[in-house]
Amino acid sequence: MSLHRWLFHCLLLIALILPLPAWSGQPWLAPHLQDHPLVGQRWSHHDSLGDDGADLIDDLRRADFLLLGEVHGNPDHHRLQLTLVEAMTDRKPALVFEIFDLEDQPAIDAYRAEGGRDANGLAERTGVMGRQWPWDEYRALVQHALNHGLPIIAGNLSGSAALAVAREGFQVLDEALSDLGLDAPLPDEALSTLTRRILDAHCGYLPETRAAGMVNAQRARDAYMARRMAAVTGRPAILIAGSGHVRLDHGVPLYLHRQAPERTVLSLAFVEVREEAASMADYASATPQVHHWVWFTPRLRITDPCDDFREQLERMRSG
Repeated sequence: MSLHRWLFHCLLLIALILPLPAWSGQPWLAPHLQDHPLVGQRWSHHDSLGDDGADLIDDLRRADFLLLGEVHGNPDHHRLQLTLVEAMTDRKPALVFEIFDLEDQPAIDAYRAEGGRDANGLAERTGVMGRQWPWDEYRALVQHALNHGLPIIAGNLSGSAALAVAREGFQVLDEALSDLGLDAPLPDEALSTLTRRILDAHCGYLPETRAAGMVNAQRARDAYMARRMAAVTGRPAILIAGSGHVRLDHGVPLYLHRQAPERTVLSLAFVEVREEAASMADYASATPQVHHWVWFTPRLRITDPCDDFREQLERMRSG
């Protein structure tokens, strides 16, 4: 290892070990619960094994597949994702993005073939800014990939394709279910967990009779993101996606193990703290069955999204 690279690694390691601030010289950006006792703390699967010397940088650099799960739009999550991607840049990883649909790949490739180097230009070419994603928070990650010549891979099923799966089942997919890892059912506990998460996300407005279709859509999205990662060879693949997609029990890692069982997976989720939960034991995500690593951050918002959803419905009805 060159002296320059050794110094860079040491400085980055020091910055990551310090619990506060999140990155040297920069404060937390999400506004809520910045003084929570868990903010800046990390939990790892090694802790349960008594391995206090476990190091995140060493862990992520050993992984063939690194999955970085976010709360969409939380600026701290996206900044920390970039920090970890920077730590991997010398290995020239491919970045797989949930925000880009599979159909965006030709536009991505064409833009880069033309010499395009601006993240906003790529976003305009793919149309991603016209979707629900908080593009401003993803821009720096995409720009980093463009600046360093890293592959940018579209990983997600489009909304219309996912809806077709929800309505008609896996038979509408283009690839063989066995290739995707969808030929085997989810384990009962994982299926129950995913179903409950989908029902909760719909704030009680999704009939349970329709939950199975939404479960299939989510499974298809995870399987395709895994497929796109597994297609990367000769370099690591890093997934930038919502934290639900990087869960070990029912997310992308499950399908990576089915599609590429010989390669190693590391799942890290950035988790927003909750006011009433001051101990790591209060967070189900901080368990070896769900993630390998958890990194606690402030909250982007403290209002209940379901309350906001109900208010929107009431305004629509009264309008």
